Amino acid sequence: MLMTKKQFTVFLILIALILAGSFGYQVWRTPEGLDGPYAVERVVDGDTIVVRMGADAVKVRMIGIDTPESVHSDPEKNTPEGEAASEYVKAMLTDEKVYLAYDVGIQDRYGRTLAYVYLADGKTMVNLVLIQEGYALTMTIPPNTQYADIFYAALLQARADHKGFWETGFFSLEE
Repeated sequence: MLMTKKQFTVFLILIALILAGSFGYQVWRTPEGLDGPYAVERVVDGDTIVVRMGADAVKVRMIGIDTPESVHSDPEKNTPEGEAASEYVKAMLTDEKVYLAYDVGIQDRYGRTLAYVYLADGKTMVNLVLIQEGYALTMTIPPNTQYADIFYAALLQARADHKGFWETGFFSLEE
């Protein structure tokens, strides 16, 4: 029995979806273990964003990273590098939706939600990208240490590649 052109098209689409699923692509479902998606309401600075969770605006501090200051209450602590990190995150997350993943501790002492932030693809972790591109240092605060080794390896690679603030000399590590 021969298929009609319409049946053949549907058949090809189904095969493509099956193949996409077998290569790890997320097809019509939320990425495993991630919470969201949530709309990014605003970027506070390089390591903190505000997302919309239902009726609530929730401040999210990215786990495992630290960017230079740009909105500190003491203006003398704010730096051009902090502004550059903030602008980098704004370019990445403005008008976007993100997923959140949590570690052991869910909130910090300031009431911010602690999370690993993922782009809408559910695969690209913003925290890691900031380290890889030289806009953030690692900041490991137990018990949230799930990706500490990966972050530190990424930091060493960014330094070796003179990425971001490693190129300018703003970041330095004592040997």
